[in-house]
Formats: sequence, C-alpha cells, structure tokens
Amino acid sequence: MRVTGEWPNPIAITKGWARAHARPWNRNRPEAYLRLVRGSAHFLGLATAQTLEFGPPAVISPPLMPSSQQPWLAAGYRGYTSLQLLRKSINTESPPQIPVAEVNHPDWARIIEIDGAAFGADWQAELPALNEAMKSAGTTAMLGISAPGGGAELAGYAIVGVSAATGYLQRLAVAPAFQRQGLGRSLTRSSVSWCRRRGARQVVLNTKPGNQAAQKMYISEGFQLLPDRLELLRYGDSVSP
Repeated sequence: MRVTGEWPNPIAITKGWARAHARPWNRNRPEAYLRLVRGSAHFLGLATAQTLEFGPPAVISPPLMPSSQQPWLAAGYRGYTSLQLLRKSINTESPPQIPVAEVNHPDWARIIEIDGAAFGADWQAELPALNEAMKSAGTTAMLGISAPGGGAELAGYAIVGVSAATGYLQRLAVAPAFQRQGLGRSLTRSSVSWCRRRGARQVVLNTKPGNQAAQKMYISEGFQLLPDRLELLRYGDSVSP
C-alpha cells in the first residue's frame, strides 16, 4: 500500500487500482475523514487502518446513499449521523432579492470564517473540504453575496455544481450577523438559476435533520423532502455527532 502526501495535509492511499483520500475532519475535531475513490471493502479496511495510524481516534465517511453503504458496513463502519435530502424540479426561476455574483478569486480566510460561524466548530468546512466541494461535480462555481447596504464585505457564499441534468447545492453559509435578512434565500435562488442555465432540470441539497429553519426556507422555495437520507458512517470510538 502506498501513501502520498504528509499528514495532517490531505493524503492519497493506493494499492494497485484501489484508491482512497483521507484528511483531518477539521482543526476543531480529532477525527479523520476518508473518501473511497474506488476499491473493495477489504481495501477500505486497509485504508481505514492506515488513516488511524496517523493518530485520529476515529474515521468518518462521506455522506452516503443507502446503495453506497455496503462496503463501508462490511469494513466495520457503523451509523453516525444522517442528513436530510431535498430536491426541487426547476420549472421556473425566482429572481434573488439581493444581488449575488460568481466569486472567481475567493477570499478563503473569509469563507472559512463564515462557514465556521454558520455551522459551528464541529462541522466547519476548511480549505481541503471546500476544495473537494469545488471539484465534486462536472461544472462548479462559488457564488457570493455582500453585506446589505452596499458594503463590500462578503456576508455569505454558496458552492453549486451540475453533473448531467442534476444540480447540486453543495454548501451554503451566511454569517450570523446577516442571517434572517434574505441572503440565504437569494443565494438559493441564484444557485437554482445557475444550475438551470447549465442544463439542470432539478437541484438537490442536504441539511441536518434538526435544522428546521433551513428546511423551512428551502421548502418555501419549492424544495421537497425526500424519503431517503444520506448517512455518515463512523469507524472507531463512539462520540455523539
């Protein structure tokens, strides 16, 4: 088995054709995050063991549909937490209430600050995770929204992508000081429009099941709750999400 990279930076783990990527979850939590690119449950077990050798107490999977969980369960992973899926068929577009623009040169420090303030330290996405989100679909973009009143300060962002006829709202965060002012709704509408212009006929996103405020906003924008949920699985010591 071959390891490329140096922990705690993101690493690649390969064995022949099989490949996985691992990194720390974020700077606030000790767990690792592991993504299986290709390979069997046996290779996944080897990649998990290799990741644990770097010192994290546990390894967490990406969000998985039920159909994708089998190799992880076979490798010893167990349920950790779930994410609610929502989907919107794109029939019409609604204009954003506040201007939204594509961000071509992101201020990563500000984006990470917004993300941590919006999602909390445990679920903050840092640069490796944000880069993964920006590469997660065939075509992706970051959209940004400034503070109300004409200020230049970035107040919120969204990462959006399209593969085939499906759009994905990968991440959306608004700084707490600017929440409940229509910024999240404007980012959502602009994300849907961005996807539609690139051929998507539907947009999919996920939220934590307990995030009722976000779900209420998305439902009011035409998203519907789906019966299936994404599951994050965990290998290692048991800690509540």
